[in-house]
Amino acid sequence: MVRHLRSCTCLALFWLAAGCGQPPLPGVLVGVSAHFRLFVDPNFDLAPPAAYMRGADGLAALETDWADKRTMLGMPEGRKIDYHLLGADHVAAACDGEAESGCELQDKLEIAAPYLPYQHELMHAYMELLAPGALPIPLIVEGAAQSIGCGTQEGTDLTYSVPWQQAVTETSLDSRQDVYQEGGLLARYLIRTEGADAFVRYYGQAPRRRDPALFAENFFNFWNMSIDDVWAAMHVVEPGADTTDASICPCSLPALPTGGEPIANDLDTNPYWTLPNPPGGSVGLTAPDGGNLTFQDCQGTAPLFGGSSAAVIQLPSDGRQRYLQSPITSSTVVADYLSESCEGTVPFQLPAGFWDAGQSSVLQTIARQTTAAGITMYLQIQVPSATHVSTYGPADEICGSCAFDQGPCQPPPAPTGGMTGAAFGPISPVAPGPLYLKLTFPSLGPGGFLPAEVADWIAFLN
Repeated sequence: MVRHLRSCTCLALFWLAAGCGQPPLPGVLVGVSAHFRLFVDPNFDLAPPAAYMRGADGLAALETDWADKRTMLGMPEGRKIDYHLLGADHVAAACDGEAESGCELQDKLEIAAPYLPYQHELMHAYMELLAPGALPIPLIVEGAAQSIGCGTQEGTDLTYSVPWQQAVTETSLDSRQDVYQEGGLLARYLIRTEGADAFVRYYGQAPRRRDPALFAENFFNFWNMSIDDVWAAMHVVEPGADTTDASICPCSLPALPTGGEPIANDLDTNPYWTLPNPPGGSVGLTAPDGGNLTFQDCQGTAPLFGGSSAAVIQLPSDGRQRYLQSPITSSTVVADYLSESCEGTVPFQLPAGFWDAGQSSVLQTIARQTTAAGITMYLQIQVPSATHVSTYGPADEICGSCAFDQGPCQPPPAPTGGMTGAAFGPISPVAPGPLYLKLTFPSLGPGGFLPAEVADWIAFLN
């Protein structure tokens, strides 16, 4: 959120006497880069942030965020942003207790935050650089800060909608959080349909008074569209899109290495990886122990997949760019990890230690569905050690060879306990070596959009 220093209206002569003076934020200057000065609190009241945040790597992480966002926003050179990495008590004091999670001090280009890069607060600073002196209503200010970010998972449920007149009159302290949720949705809709440059120009002239009539008139005069029409359009769920609208990621960072080579995963320079652009083929991925692979759409409109420590996915064919968060242990692209025939599968090697004793690990599969009818795909896994396996799909089958529907490869019996629950089926023991899976994806329902991405999960448990 923005801490609005301009709300103090006393004359400069009586600035300090009237209590309008703003004490400097705490922290020791630890480094300066092209666009930032980094100050670090020497005394954290709770757990300190990771070591990489508190020096040159922290500055590199901030510069990575700047470079990524600049590809969309084009922030000007010149003024530096002062980033104060503070403990929670100092953050609360710096933000007047309004938002303990962090704030950006309007007109001062200063950020108080307990970690970095805090993308929401950085967006406030970037907008201040782009539109100096502008102070639109909270719906636009906080919406802009929610509009662009990678891996933030800060989105809006499209089924939730309040009258725009109500959102216009709210502040950032309103418990309903509409200026964040609906403001973010409005900003993202305008950026996607009209472009980031146009949105920045709109931001620079948007009204400061929380007056619905003034807001509607200004909106129509600038966009030549009524706010009623835009408000309705931005809540429509497009075919093939998710029901939750998420932040837009510039996706300007490098593509994921896919040759099987070791991946550096420097979080300061590679907070996320883009997936390869050419459609076709499939990619196999593993995350470090305890890691979680989450696939997101750069535009923030396609369904989000996640919840596994390994994945085999067919590269998308719908033209949408995807990305996933670091860290990634391994990544390889081949034609047929997932194949329409069992004999055509290329084995996907699970790493040693993929599961620990008593702990479950999940392999996710994402397939391309190009027809409304259900599809069947095959996957071959190289299992490093004896384990137990359970599938998510009730029609999925497991076999030690491609001899499905024959003898020991008949569909398993009904769930009998253990790792069953509402999602996974019965548990089957498997030996080290090749394991074949027949994955059945159901037909699309009415109104389904093609091509679609359909997911399945395989759980391993010792």
